[in-house]
Amino acid sequence: MKSYTLREAAKKVEVAPRILKQWEKEFAQYITVPRTKQGARIYNDELLEQFTKIKQWFSEKKTKHDIIQYLQEEQQNTGAGGEAIDAPHPLRHDSHYIAEQLARTMKEEIVGELKKETTEAVQQAVAEMKIYMEEICENSAATKQEIHQSLARYTKTLQEETEEIHEHLDNVVTFLQEEKEKQRRYEEQILEREKAFRELVLSFRQTAASTNAKRSNKWWKFW
Repeated sequence: MKSYTLREAAKKVEVAPRILKQWEKEFAQYITVPRTKQGARIYNDELLEQFTKIKQWFSEKKTKHDIIQYLQEEQQNTGAGGEAIDAPHPLRHDSHYIAEQLARTMKEEIVGELKKETTEAVQQAVAEMKIYMEEICENSAATKQEIHQSLARYTKTLQEETEEIHEHLDNVVTFLQEEKEKQRRYEEQILEREKAFRELVLSFRQTAASTNAKRSNKWWKFW
């Protein structure tokens, strides 16, 4: 079954990410959003369908109590429940080259995706703020107050998304540091083995020289 991130799910349902979080809390008894071991929310098609229904019910002026009853009836009819989903873990390789390539690829993909999402979020927020500022000049004081509240909500949403981006970047940095430490230990092991091998060869040469010096007849004299 295909899975989605919070932003992808919100885009599918056509609501803000904070709305999905709010509905998750309000209807927690009937909707369970699984998470990865890192705490990130994971949505599937079944959850998207439930959130789409909730959106439809709210658009039909249904109350929260009505929606809870609908969800309760659906749960009794289907017995559906959330499933825990574990995110795949990045593979660990002993080879320095593979580890380096993997780290570089992951960094480029994650950072590129995060930059893209951040740019889109900022552009959307700026465009919406511009529209709201134009409305402020045209509307009454009551409308201005409502717009200010909307701007505050969008600012909070942008801050939450920025925090998520920082969290992803911290995970990338931690992974790269682990790979660097792993490379250092690997190089130390190679140096230790080379040192032991040189000492073994030197010892063998000294032993052979000492043995040959004690012999009265050299084996090559017979040739």
